[in-house]
Amino acid sequence: MAVSDGSTLVEFDADAAVSAARECDGGPVHLCVEYTPEEFHTLYADEVTTALYGDREAMADHFGEVHSYVHVDFTEKDLFSEIFRAAGEVRSFVTYMDHVVLVRFLVDQEGLFLTTDPGADVTALVEAVEAHLD
Repeated sequence: MAVSDGSTLVEFDADAAVSAARECDGGPVHLCVEYTPEEFHTLYADEVTTALYGDREAMADHFGEVHSYVHVDFTEKDLFSEIFRAAGEVRSFVTYMDHVVLVRFLVDQEGLFLTTDPGADVTALVEAVEAHLD
């Protein structure tokens, strides 16, 4: 069963960003999670994602484990901003794996994490989401 819930953590319009990602022709969105350094909240998880876990508690436990490393996103953002000063603002990170693509969007000390398929048009997804991150 899919999970769908409204935003509760971040100041940017995460609900609009998730809707834009899901409506984008860039590819399927399997998971969207909003996060801060202290907390995370699942906004959307499709049937493909929820089927990977025995129940919602197991899924939340795994997401908690992932969230324990979220400080790396903010540290990496600061690092790239310092090293590549003339390149502009760091807005997102993309990680390609064999079976999934992870996209993390950062706005100050808040983030939006989403997953899609390796063949997805990630640029289209990023553009769709970024339009709602101001």
